[in-house]
Amino acid sequence: MNDEISPAYKLVQPLEFTDSHHDHLEKLKESISLLSEQTKLIFGAKDIHSRHISSTDSYANLVGLRFGSDVGGRLDEEMPCEGTAEFADSFVREDQALLQLKDISQRSSILNVHNYTDGLKALVFDKYIFKHVPSRSILGVIYSAYEIDLKNFFTVIPNYVMEFGGGSIEAANGGVFMDNIHFSEYEHEICFLLVMGWESNQIADFLNKYRPKEPKRTADTIYKSKNRLCEKLNLPSGDVKKLKEKLISIGMHRRMPQAFFSRMVGSSPIKNG
Repeated sequence: MNDEISPAYKLVQPLEFTDSHHDHLEKLKESISLLSEQTKLIFGAKDIHSRHISSTDSYANLVGLRFGSDVGGRLDEEMPCEGTAEFADSFVREDQALLQLKDISQRSSILNVHNYTDGLKALVFDKYIFKHVPSRSILGVIYSAYEIDLKNFFTVIPNYVMEFGGGSIEAANGGVFMDNIHFSEYEHEICFLLVMGWESNQIADFLNKYRPKEPKRTADTIYKSKNRLCEKLNLPSGDVKKLKEKLISIGMHRRMPQAFFSRMVGSSPIKNG
């Protein structure tokens, strides 16, 4: 059996760490410390309760602390940076969604857009499982991040900060399953743009340009798709306001279609020194 996909891996509480786990953890901390000394990388780790274990100084500076060692032992809600604390629930939810899969091959990419210590930034966080292979244990989550140009963000979703005040947005590939309802990839794309406040003609123009297919979409095509979505969600046909409210209530604004996400972050990341 392939260890990399084995379902036998188990979540381990920090209080239940063995000596072997602690040794593994210390090696990770040493690696993070070395990264801090030699690079400007944003990198760190959390335990299975989303409590930070350690980070590089670059991450610490983002959240209002001086050194990576100051991050250890804190939850996101306990960071001095108000923007990080404000969206802490989202970060924890994303960590737990990844951990509960108990599949060490899984990763997630999440766009965080909010005020950090030095202002509004858009950063892509890549998260994966912190594992201990000999004991088949999951000890937490490892994260790394890079900044993208805010112009790329506002090109795709210009109203996001105005509508939601910033937030944490996860890339979702091949459709999504939310509130016990499956949305196809195409439905997901329409839903996401709808909750961003786009009109039918704008959605049609955007999809024709960046997701072209024949026959081309029209405002009427999108309008009919909205009606079908209303029926799918047991809402009055054509009631776009209630459709948008429902989609926001189930978190559609936090799940970006992979095609949009890739377009937004596909440009070269901003260099951190």
